[in-house]
Amino acid sequence: MSSVTATTIPGIPKFVPCAPTKENLDWVDLINLDFKKFDDPSTRQELAKELLDGVTKHGFLTISNHGISNELYERQVQLANTVLTLPPEEKAPYEATPEEDAKGRYVGFKPSGELGIKGGFHKALDHYNILTYDPENHAHPAILRPHMEEVQQVIALIRSQVLRKLLVLISMILGIPEDRILETHALGKESTEYLRYMIYNPRSNEDNDKYRDLYLAGHTDWGSFTFLFAQPISALQIYTTAGEWKWVQYLPRSLVVNVGEALELLTGGLFKATIHRVVKPPADQEREKRIGVIYFARPVDEQRLEPIESPLLKRLGIDKPLDETVYNMADYLNARKHGYKRLDFDNDRPRQDGVHADPFHGKYIDPEGFKPVVAPV
Repeated sequence: MSSVTATTIPGIPKFVPCAPTKENLDWVDLINLDFKKFDDPSTRQELAKELLDGVTKHGFLTISNHGISNELYERQVQLANTVLTLPPEEKAPYEATPEEDAKGRYVGFKPSGELGIKGGFHKALDHYNILTYDPENHAHPAILRPHMEEVQQVIALIRSQVLRKLLVLISMILGIPEDRILETHALGKESTEYLRYMIYNPRSNEDNDKYRDLYLAGHTDWGSFTFLFAQPISALQIYTTAGEWKWVQYLPRSLVVNVGEALELLTGGLFKATIHRVVKPPADQEREKRIGVIYFARPVDEQRLEPIESPLLKRLGIDKPLDETVYNMADYLNARKHGYKRLDFDNDRPRQDGVHADPFHGKYIDPEGFKPVVAPV
């Protein structure tokens, strides 16, 4: 175990992350954005150039000096571990319903049993989701309720100290007013942004063989940006433009950030939604729990997913919609949940029928039937 001391929360079991791997893996060289540069106009432009480099080269990057204190950062990992290791009977009342999940309203725990697996998640993986915009005011497990003010603080910091700054940098890149890009993610409007606590439990050798050492198959995220609290277990890989899978290296207390499909559509493909996956960790970490704290940023429900009017996109000739059908964010999520553009990204680990299981072997069915609605012009 790591010698790093974890922040202690009264009444919450202590969790100390394991040490980083000693294996020399095939690491990807990611751009790191130091957000100290944002406040100085002379270095903010440099930061915008670095962001553009990061999202066009890999679609993945890291952020340091992001505004989340070390104590708060560590406490979130500790809370995530506590919530996700509750006994099944304490999780059951807070499981997401298939109807909620089918509409992209990720809330509560992953459904247990076959329903959760059909959602594309292995049985050894669990998660708990907290909506940013939650008019239904969903209840939370008793052990989490005293800490919801802190959870909301984390969400607010990610939106105000990280997401907002990234959007301002995008406005500089695209040559458009800040307000134009900020309104795509405006608070107070309906959206499906959420904070996720996630756990990858160690698996048996039999299950690793069955699932081809995949914990989460290759995929792209559906929103604008995904923010992952860096943690020491190496398991995240990205698919590079050179057609190679490379490992993401641990950078303590940073945020690992990747571009999602919505932002790719809003920028005409300038920002790339990168394929990534989670695989079996190296041998010195294989028997450890992997705890994730993740924030999924998404445009507001009404936002049409087509290129923003921008002199740069026009000059590059990428100012036309990438897809024949232009959805708004809410309808795009609905379409993606029902198989729209579902692809197999793990061809380097071919699946043999009768031998291997497909991590994406099913989906929820909306009882009312899926009727995609195209956003009005």
